[in-house]
Amino acid sequence: MTLSPPKILLIIFSILIVVVSQSVAQDTEVSFSYNRDLRSDEVYDSKNYLTGDWGGIRGKLNNLGITPIAKYYTTILGNPVGGKKKGVQYAGLLNAYLKFDLEKLLSIKRSKFIVSGSWATGRSLSDEDIGNFFTASEVFSGRSVRLYQLFFESELLENFLRAAVGRMGIADEFSTSEIFYNYVSTAIDAHPISLAINDAAYFSDPQASWAARIHVTPTEKFYIKAGVYNSNPAVGRDSAHGVDFSFRKGVIVISEIGYLHNQKQFSKGLRGRYTFGAFYDTRKFDELANESEKQDGNYGLYWIVEQMIYREMTEDDQGLTPWAALTISPDESINTFPFFISGGFIYKGLVPNRNYDKAAFGFAYGTISDDIKDKDYELMLELTYIIQATPWLQIQPDVQWIVHPGGSSDIPNALVLGMQLVVDI
Repeated sequence: MTLSPPKILLIIFSILIVVVSQSVAQDTEVSFSYNRDLRSDEVYDSKNYLTGDWGGIRGKLNNLGITPIAKYYTTILGNPVGGKKKGVQYAGLLNAYLKFDLEKLLSIKRSKFIVSGSWATGRSLSDEDIGNFFTASEVFSGRSVRLYQLFFESELLENFLRAAVGRMGIADEFSTSEIFYNYVSTAIDAHPISLAINDAAYFSDPQASWAARIHVTPTEKFYIKAGVYNSNPAVGRDSAHGVDFSFRKGVIVISEIGYLHNQKQFSKGLRGRYTFGAFYDTRKFDELANESEKQDGNYGLYWIVEQMIYREMTEDDQGLTPWAALTISPDESINTFPFFISGGFIYKGLVPNRNYDKAAFGFAYGTISDDIKDKDYELMLELTYIIQATPWLQIQPDVQWIVHPGGSSDIPNALVLGMQLVVDI
């Protein structure tokens, strides 16, 4: 009997739930991120939003179990030096969410339903003017209005097992870290860019596909999560507007384990996070040397390490946190970047009396497949500073230096200057 991809997804998801539900839940509350905009432990406060409490309407909706969230991202970047030609480009992304607390609304314990959409505008400086792989602005997401997330999640065992099904972006929860959100370049924000370049179905905000995933937290220091996602790059195209609900091509099966320590707000030790993940994509891939030839399946591995090494006060999150990420996709016949490494550091509160500002440096380096002629590597360096102007406004000047744009010396190294704004509406 031949099983269709939806049946395979359902069987794997059911087996995972049965296996992990044999363990005993812990007592410690677990927090997590749905993506860069949504956190499970976020507390409603009208002071954190540009539009406030809407005359009390927003607070009443939140009390009922309906939480509206909207964030606007925009970048203005230019390359006064290098690239194919000099230019300046704007990119904008508006993400809007409705989070329904089903325990408040329908008495379904520890369950949520999330629906979101996006409006992407502008152009890519990398595509139009520089000609590099590591896109200068993570904000650029095409030019389209689209449906983004549409999923149901339930905490089946309190503080232990969460499960979700619906339309989600694989890189919104796998191979990512909140530390990546501090950067402007897509090479780092919001996951290592090599994964999405090698596999065009490795979606993240604002693209999503049909999926099911589980997240298990046996102890407060350890987690494991797994998911199955439809692998069809075509559903992410701008013209589909996020409503191509087909389930075709193949599936990405992914799992990630992580070790966390000193994550609580008042932990006396230094915070750290260590992650390893692996995935396999079942669909067919074009060979880089000959696109008429196809190959079945592709896989990759990734590691992410972040560890605070200095804290200004014993019970504070101000201080210095270095980090590093590594991805390996061994098959050079179908993977543009078989080896990719990135790293850097974040310092929160570097400037006196600016406790919520962040200074960051980062780099990204990827070697290009030998099957692509006359290309060897690309390197990106970024220096950035986030000014937390108000609780709802971030202003972020940014500098990038791109070496070997497009993987060769044919395009001059490029200097990128500009800024990003983030408004919590």
